[in-house]
Amino acid sequence: MKMYCMALVAAATVWSVCGLLPTALHTTNTRISASRHRLLGYDQSLLYSSVGTAATATGSSPIPIINDLQSELNAEGLGLCHGILHASGVRRLSDLKALTPDQITRMGVDNFDSRELVRVMNKLTFRNDGEQQQQQRKLSALVDGAFDRPSLGRFDVIPRQDFEMQVICAKNDIFKGRLFTVEQCEQLNRMAEYHAYKSIATNSIGAGWTNEIYTLTAQHMQCKNVPGMLSTTRHIFDQLKRELYPLFNGRIVPSSIEFESDSEPHLVKYDGKAKGTEMHTDNSEYIYITLNVVLSDDTDFSGGGTYIEAIDETIHLKQGEMLIHLGDLEHAGRDIHSGVRRLLISFFACQWEDAKLNIPNSEMSREALAANHALRE
Repeated sequence: MKMYCMALVAAATVWSVCGLLPTALHTTNTRISASRHRLLGYDQSLLYSSVGTAATATGSSPIPIINDLQSELNAEGLGLCHGILHASGVRRLSDLKALTPDQITRMGVDNFDSRELVRVMNKLTFRNDGEQQQQQRKLSALVDGAFDRPSLGRFDVIPRQDFEMQVICAKNDIFKGRLFTVEQCEQLNRMAEYHAYKSIATNSIGAGWTNEIYTLTAQHMQCKNVPGMLSTTRHIFDQLKRELYPLFNGRIVPSSIEFESDSEPHLVKYDGKAKGTEMHTDNSEYIYITLNVVLSDDTDFSGGGTYIEAIDETIHLKQGEMLIHLGDLEHAGRDIHSGVRRLLISFFACQWEDAKLNIPNSEMSREALAANHALRE
């Protein structure tokens, strides 16, 4: 699902794909298929139908529209604060009234935006007409605490997190579970957005949200660039890698699962109406493992979901839930109709016990995988 930039051009110009970033080349493989044709044109209900009140091809159900906080902030000259405010729990302009001076400081808001925030807050009033507006959620600017673990003694065993793993399709190695709690998701969102906001001022190339690293997503950010994010989540990813082996029933060489490159994991953000991704595979060379985690509450966006061709089904996840599948499976991302949808995605490299599966970009490896799946029917 990505192509790494291989050269950096001056910050004032558009980056081009050349060769200086210290990352492994990873390209997305897009292939025409009957299901792709159906998704992209012939059966629009597959692409535009969704959970709840999403529209169908016949338009029988209205698509829920999430409040456009970005436009409200733009009108007040606070457009650049959208990310940090949304990640802190603000969903409409009137929510700003609930912000505290301490929270504004914790967000890292600069002097200019801080003054503008206070100006807008001072002119806002809650409605008192019997329909007092209710806060969508408690506002928070904390970037720590959600991942804290109890202190352990010398001989204490590190507690195991229950990932609540479920098998969606054993034949095609598709699994679902929970990687993070809601509180952990919210903390990761704040860490990312506060970092991105600061990156605007420093004009650091590739440090904040960018569209120059991965080919299919408009806004993405490498977790390694967010201060503290990798160290905060390391113990969870270490456990996840250990628990991937039994999911694949001994077919992966022990101790071989690692992040595909030092650019993993990474974050993806869809803000407002956005096209989904076309039918694709996540690696055109090797058969690796893809992890997809939803970091947004499902009330923060409409649309979305991952369509997987092999099972002809769209998988919808709740906040903190993860989808695990082989990168070789053709899949597509559904359109986002409105709101903000945040994801954490990672690609894991591994070595298969069947040596044929380790041959790069080979029909033999694909045939071996198909035969492997056939034996599991």
